Amino acid sequence: MKRLKPLMMTLLLLLTFTVPALAAEVPENIVIENLNGQQRMVKTYVLPPEVDSSVLQEPPFEYDGYRYDWSYTTKDEEPYLETKTATQAVTVETSSKDLSAILEQLDPTLPYDDGEFSGVLALDHTTLNTEAAGYTTRCSTTTETKVIGNLDRNDMSYVPATTVKNGITLSLVNVDWQVTGTDLVGEALVPSRYQAVATYSATSSYQAATGYVTTAQYTGEVTASGIEQITYTVVYTGTEIVSEPEGAAGTASDSAAGSLGSVLLPVLGVLLLLLLLAALGVLLLRQRKNVSVYIPGKQPRDYQLVAKFQVKPELPEIDISGTDAASAAVVAVEIHRTLAKKLVGKVFSVHHPYGTHNYTVAQDTRADWHEFSLKEEESSCESENTVPEPSAE
Repeated sequence: MKRLKPLMMTLLLLLTFTVPALAAEVPENIVIENLNGQQRMVKTYVLPPEVDSSVLQEPPFEYDGYRYDWSYTTKDEEPYLETKTATQAVTVETSSKDLSAILEQLDPTLPYDDGEFSGVLALDHTTLNTEAAGYTTRCSTTTETKVIGNLDRNDMSYVPATTVKNGITLSLVNVDWQVTGTDLVGEALVPSRYQAVATYSATSSYQAATGYVTTAQYTGEVTASGIEQITYTVVYTGTEIVSEPEGAAGTASDSAAGSLGSVLLPVLGVLLLLLLLAALGVLLLRQRKNVSVYIPGKQPRDYQLVAKFQVKPELPEIDISGTDAASAAVVAVEIHRTLAKKLVGKVFSVHHPYGTHNYTVAQDTRADWHEFSLKEEESSCESENTVPEPSAE
């Protein structure tokens, strides 16, 4: 019995440390203290807000001669507030390019919300850009009337065949002869003086705008706020384990030896199973994907997750050539907060069918988000690979 007792204590101690190892979260600090005569074990965790705090509460366990039971849990939230400058473009259509008509279609302010940052943007009048939406062919007729007077006869040779108005040559289309004087010949009055009222006309065509499209930029400061992380303090109170006197244990040793041997093998089996589960939990935790790749969706500010990668801090790179992102125009890379803290200030590489895109990780308090245009890098790759044709001599 004296030999088996130390062995049982060793097994129970191993079991005590193995069960907490199965938890997905590891405490930042563990303090064992005796406060005003009360034995306590205090475990401190620093976790992101999405973690369920109920997983931190452990079932009763024994350690160093005490049985510990959960007493209470406190939490301390650490908020964050970020500010950045945002710009959003707005397009309006008008029938004219008059500035007052355009400003009637544009609100002075615009609400902004991308799901993370929000605020109010103001119209930047210096960014207004107006262009014709399209052109159509229209026709116009120009006319001119001239009076040619004091003519001795109604002869067409007195009337010019053309005239010019506003740089346009007009052709004669009609002449109205009017009598302005008469003479007495015999007993009859006959016309002696005339004037010609000549009408000229010309038709021309020109290109007219069908409407106008104006693009304006709204800009302003937007903010994002929330809970960065939460510090949980889990307190367990300890009760001293009172052992049986050595003499009493000796009298019962013979009867307990057989029963102890019968339960020893099951305890070893449970211990082995717990160790295997702990190793599996650690392996799954290390293989957790920590880099996500997105492409723009069908709606504005809508992104579609297309790939996930598991990246080690010592090898900060991914290859998106075999994913749906390889054919997208724009690619967004999100490095999760745990990995971003280790890579801040370092270069992260994204390999794609047209080469490699390198950028510096800038965010370590939250997930690092980076977007780049894959089409621009494709164009750059094509221009670099273009070989000029030899000139013919």
